[in-house]
Amino acid sequence: MALIQSFFLFLLLCVPSFTYSNLESNKVQNWINIPYKKTETLSYYFYINDFINSFIGIPTSNITVDSSTINSTYLAGNASIYNMLGTPVGTCSASFLCIQNNSGIFTSNSNYLSINNGLILSWLMPNTLTNLELNTIVQSMVGQNIVVSSAMIGTNPFYGKKFNINISSDGTKITFILTRVG
Repeated sequence: MALIQSFFLFLLLCVPSFTYSNLESNKVQNWINIPYKKTETLSYYFYINDFINSFIGIPTSNITVDSSTINSTYLAGNASIYNMLGTPVGTCSASFLCIQNNSGIFTSNSNYLSINNGLILSWLMPNTLTNLELNTIVQSMVGQNIVVSSAMIGTNPFYGKKFNINISSDGTKITFILTRVG
């Protein structure tokens, strides 16, 4: 009887240790097989009214008498960019070429971010508009792009890095969420 009790006591002591060791080795093995990729996310915003108040108009006109363009507007502006703590950290500038014809209103946006940490990005954002009101034109920035930091002015630790830029609006601010993807 003592031999049987000793055997079960031995099993009782060994099984939890074996199970624990086996689980730990699985955790280590699974951890080793998961590729590590650091996700870097940067977030900034600007106030839409600040951008609108900086607008300048660039004159446009039809080149031909029988042009299909009904109306056109070419605007450029900029605004201070803030981090999510509300600290000014750079500038966003953009130009908007808006052309209205019988098919609707099309805008071609050229956007630029320059952040004090060295990040410099530029991208194009084509869009269609419902009207030519200033707020609607600024809101046409909203969308998503893959951008590469391809400008090297001074020091840019982000030079050559690729970002997914997600641009959203709450009606008061335009927010940029940049996630590094390469």
